[in-house]
Amino acid sequence: MTIHEFIERNREAMIADVAELINIPTVFSEDGGSNQPFGKEVDRGLRWILQRAEDLGMKTRNFDGYAGEITIGDGPFMIGVLAHEDVVPAGEGWDTDPFDSVVKEGKIYGRGSGDDKGPLISSLYAMKYLMDEGRIPAGTSLRLIVGTNEEESWGGINYYTSHVERLPDYSIVPDGYFPLIFCEKGLVDFDMNISLFDDKEADIRVVGLYGGSGRNVVAGKAGCVLQCHNADPTEIIAELNEFEGITAEYADDEIIVIAQGKSTHAMSPEKGLNAISLLMLGLSRIKCTLSIDDFVEKYNRYIGMDWSAEKFGCGFEDQLSGKTTFNIGVLRCEDGDVVLEANLRYPASMEKETVVGAIEMTCSRAGFFYKEKDFLPPVYTEPDSDFVVKLMEVYRKVTGDQEHEAFAIGGATYARAIPKAVAFGPLFPYEEELAHEANEFLAIDSLEKMTWIFAEGLEALLGMGVNKR
Repeated sequence: MTIHEFIERNREAMIADVAELINIPTVFSEDGGSNQPFGKEVDRGLRWILQRAEDLGMKTRNFDGYAGEITIGDGPFMIGVLAHEDVVPAGEGWDTDPFDSVVKEGKIYGRGSGDDKGPLISSLYAMKYLMDEGRIPAGTSLRLIVGTNEEESWGGINYYTSHVERLPDYSIVPDGYFPLIFCEKGLVDFDMNISLFDDKEADIRVVGLYGGSGRNVVAGKAGCVLQCHNADPTEIIAELNEFEGITAEYADDEIIVIAQGKSTHAMSPEKGLNAISLLMLGLSRIKCTLSIDDFVEKYNRYIGMDWSAEKFGCGFEDQLSGKTTFNIGVLRCEDGDVVLEANLRYPASMEKETVVGAIEMTCSRAGFFYKEKDFLPPVYTEPDSDFVVKLMEVYRKVTGDQEHEAFAIGGATYARAIPKAVAFGPLFPYEEELAHEANEFLAIDSLEKMTWIFAEGLEALLGMGVNKR
């Protein structure tokens, strides 16, 4: 059977599997019990995938709820696929229920359809094709590693790599872009705690500050409540409503302020509109004094609407991977402090010490308390390596695209998690990035095409093991 015949025969099953997996809301939670480290729904998603793989005739292994393993073939030379089943929170602005998948107009809608549940199912079926058609050469094997905490702290894949007996010789990560990503920027996740100076004599008291859903998502919504002491609420509301993206209304002797931005992935914040920054800019335009004027002023001076971190003292850039990107993903109040959850992605040629030193210097100047939460070093694979060349050849053969080359990104994929791994798909050059956004969808023709590419790409990589024997 050709790969085209296989895809035609299994199209409806693939669509149904993607849809069913979307319907499990695999968002990180602390509600898990034993062997459910990232919550009940994430565990349910992992168990569903492993059961589906068993139904397809594959070997599976559950690493205490931290990760899953799906294997075909039993040879020592191993090619890996790293994907994840957890997703970011739904966020605002959906036209459909994000966890009740909808198939319409040739697309599968739902949170995780493209990041990373659709590509995970596609990889599973690519493996099934190679298994069913006897295309796993003697002495080789394929292994799909299923992560459970990719959108948070990578606790799942880190547990897996420290407990598994061996890792694949080479791996693809279907959680980026075609044709291929050979370089990823360094990443620092950190919190900034700011002790609020609450001016009791101010004209307006600001309470209930909030915004965003995750540090790796550009905040789509933010807000606060204003209590007017020495100010006319009607004038304040009028001022705020003139500001594009902000709405204000009077209710129960308070002004409810909402800033509406546009969510997108933090690796490309320039494609979105940060509602937290929008709120801070709007508050700065109020002519009366605010109880948190000091915080608002510092936020706009050191952060503002600047996604390249130049105001923040980290406006680095290199020829290999481009500019720094900077995102304040969450604004929350905690024990009298404001906490900003930040994500900064820096050029691959930079040293972590230089970047963190610049962050700490700015925080010191601004009076922000810096606390590092996570760090991922840059990753780089030689574009002319046999590994990359084989995958590029398959991509060009399937798509006919001779124009696009392998490139660098600011995203953080599982290619950083193990040696000799690159992000390979699933997004095609002509497609819009919808990961972490409202109305995320996966085009069915893209699902079919990526399955073709993955099947042939994995077979090509298996051939590297044959040549070594």
